[in-house]
Amino acid sequence: MFHCNFIDGAYLEIAGEGSEHYRVLIEDLDDPALAMQCELAAGGWVRTPHRYFVRWRVDVYRQSDNELVYRHVFDCTGKRVYIAFESGSLGDTLAWLPAVEAFRERHGCRVICSTFLNGLFKDNYPDIEFVEPGETAHDLYAMYRIGLFYKEDGAYDYGKNPSDFREQPLAQPAFDILGLPFREIKPLIKIPDLPSPLDKPYVCIGLHATCQAKYWNNPKGWDEVVRFLRYKGYTVVLLSKEGREYRGNRVPQGVKCLEEGPLETVINYLRHAKLFIGVGSGLSWLAWASGCKTCLISGFSYPYTEMQDCIRIFPDGNVCSGCFNRHRLDASDWDWCPDHRGTPRRFECTRRISGRRVIEAISSFV
Repeated sequence: MFHCNFIDGAYLEIAGEGSEHYRVLIEDLDDPALAMQCELAAGGWVRTPHRYFVRWRVDVYRQSDNELVYRHVFDCTGKRVYIAFESGSLGDTLAWLPAVEAFRERHGCRVICSTFLNGLFKDNYPDIEFVEPGETAHDLYAMYRIGLFYKEDGAYDYGKNPSDFREQPLAQPAFDILGLPFREIKPLIKIPDLPSPLDKPYVCIGLHATCQAKYWNNPKGWDEVVRFLRYKGYTVVLLSKEGREYRGNRVPQGVKCLEEGPLETVINYLRHAKLFIGVGSGLSWLAWASGCKTCLISGFSYPYTEMQDCIRIFPDGNVCSGCFNRHRLDASDWDWCPDHRGTPRRFECTRRISGRRVIEAISSFV
């Protein structure tokens, strides 16, 4: 008669027919303030608006005599739990995947996970059942969606994110949504057992990104760094799939461009590289996950946003920065610069980062 699950929130259905009415009380065992109550008749159902992990208790009282007739306390031990990634971004996926394994280990449940990059993880997470996004999973006890969720007015969605993800490292929302304490964990990715692709020392760079605000917008910066690396005897390899020029962003002379191909090839280049230098893009996260020393240049995001085990270059002084952490990114606007668009200060966060600053930061590693 009573059917309960935790798919996109705590859900209760009262099946069957009859005139009896029931009082339903759904409470968070850890936070009494998070509770809801309603009246249902046979054939009715209710779902909480909170979609992240909560240790719910569902109580049903017969209204005629206020007798407790049904109770279910959340316990996913041994049960099937579906965790779906709502972003196909390489960086998001690499940052969030460790939370899935941590959830499985804590609760002893059978985790089904959908990402857009399953091939990166399947071999190293044998206890997780990976499925493709949109693929139906049956016999689920609970389901959680991992993402950065906004409402239509641009505010973050408290029903899906328990905390303001703009004030957190990129990896933390996955831990928060799954009810876990946050700690930075490198994902276990598939590393090809292949020899170095080059017979001389090299440094990899990732120049391109998904919007201009993520680029290193100092017009001389990359030229100066590439000249320094070549002077030191390194071949410089561009891993960005966009190639030598993209939307007016030009790759310096003397850089070897890797042709677009399988991610396995990119990982192999990173595995054997002396260093990776990039911007706020998925390649920087991939370099970090591959074990390559990573230098990340960004004023678009505050330094706490990305992985902490890296060389982080952030603008000094009284410079506008951190728009990603203060505004909702408009992915459809390539020239998005919410504070200074159309003014001489546009993209000043990275225009003010000099090539010398980056060279000094990487000098002890090359």
